[in-house]
Amino acid sequence: MRYIITHLFCVPQTPITRYSRYSLKATRLFSSTRTLTKSSSSSNRWTNRQANDFYTRKAKHENLKSRAAFKLLQIDEKFGIFSKCKSKRKMPLNVLDLGAAPGAWNQVALERCPAKSKILGVDLLPYQPPSGASALQGNILSKATHERIKDFFTLSALEKNDQLFNDVEILSKNGNKLEDIEYSSIVAKEVEMGQLMDDAKLKRDANDIKFQYPVDVILSDMYVPFPQITGFSNATTNEVYFRMANTSGLAFRDHMMSMDLCDAALVTAVDLLKKDGSLVIKFFTGKEDNLLEKRLHRVFKNVERFKPRACRMESKECYFVCLGKRDYFVDKVHLFTIT
Repeated sequence: MRYIITHLFCVPQTPITRYSRYSLKATRLFSSTRTLTKSSSSSNRWTNRQANDFYTRKAKHENLKSRAAFKLLQIDEKFGIFSKCKSKRKMPLNVLDLGAAPGAWNQVALERCPAKSKILGVDLLPYQPPSGASALQGNILSKATHERIKDFFTLSALEKNDQLFNDVEILSKNGNKLEDIEYSSIVAKEVEMGQLMDDAKLKRDANDIKFQYPVDVILSDMYVPFPQITGFSNATTNEVYFRMANTSGLAFRDHMMSMDLCDAALVTAVDLLKKDGSLVIKFFTGKEDNLLEKRLHRVFKNVERFKPRACRMESKECYFVCLGKRDYFVDKVHLFTIT
């Protein structure tokens, strides 16, 4: 019996015979591998277009994860989303990147944000964030994911302000060093971390507005999975493509799916974004985008449509750039009753 090695699993090429405990008849089970050996015409077109695309080649040359990085760079050049926050302009920012895989927008945020900013990418797909950013695998439609995002930024704020995470030097009035306090015990630091998490939850339970709405900028580039054109099928990642709004080539279907994901990003902004914060949403143009624009105007002072030069001319993709959230609290029932 020969075996084909698929990832870490051995798949036999011959059928397995199993006898049922309730019957004398044998049940024949077949195991097989699924190999993507022949690319479809659409996959070939996509591959050829990628190979000849200026921004794809430039992204590879500049060591960027994908050509999407140039779209965010061009948005920031025009609107200054990482530098024109009205409150605390030069202070570090908390940036939330939705649909972050493979991490191109993380890279741009790291480059453009002030020093010591916190960047968190959220995606259903697992991915390796660039050094300096963090990643969370989760469904943004889940309330539990929102709570984990709050925990991340709340803990980051407490770490920054809490002296337990730094070596402390106590000086006398004349400047002479009196004592060095060093926390060398890993166990002690873990205990302190747990205490900080408890403090974070207590402060959020006390409705501290700073911890209820911790994010300065939200970026949404959801619905952009990459087509798999070679190798063995991988259910861990591919099933996500089928569940989420993958671009199908059908303009109406893609538009409606993008509207659903834009609504999810808007709900996230309502729940997590600070007053005067910014939101960037990618969408497919269609008849429903005017309704989305009305909703955005209720939440933000400034809403503009923008299509970066890096977008392909034939593509229906576009962006809403929303600046200046009107207030911390927004009534979602009132927001989504717009007709």
